[in-house]
Amino acid sequence: MRILGIVGMLVVTFAAGRGLASAIAQDSVPIATPEAGGSVLLTLVERAISVSTVDISESGMTPGDILVWGPDPLYDAKNVADTGATTQGSCLALNSAGDYHCSETIIFPDGSTIEIQGVQPPGDAPSSRTIIGGSGQYLDASGTMLVDPSPDLATWTKTLEITT
Repeated sequence: MRILGIVGMLVVTFAAGRGLASAIAQDSVPIATPEAGGSVLLTLVERAISVSTVDISESGMTPGDILVWGPDPLYDAKNVADTGATTQGSCLALNSAGDYHCSETIIFPDGSTIEIQGVQPPGDAPSSRTIIGGSGQYLDASGTMLVDPSPDLATWTKTLEITT
């Protein structure tokens, strides 16, 4: 297992061939990443700060409505230390009962990503989603993410079993 990130690290990115550079200060805690051909269990807690609903037809939940969130910060498993990672995505309402099909991207402080898709049932019911890929430290990632929202939907505990 490798450790990605350093507390107080500075992330610098360059756009190839364009001479563009940007630096973003990150106060983050180390995040475990799998060795090539290995796996790792990673638990992150999302604080749902930026959430919007796009109501495209009749008032209230109807198929086609879209829930958009992020970027929301991701904290460690104890919901204490900011990891520097963020989550953002969208969920498409499948029916008026509140089932959504969700697409989510987790972006880590070094720019690595994990892409996730799956169905979120209504309310605060837990769900399981599929890791469909990733980049950087998570290139060729696969696996599952268990999602367990709090009763008030203010926090979402995300336990990822990541294989690369």
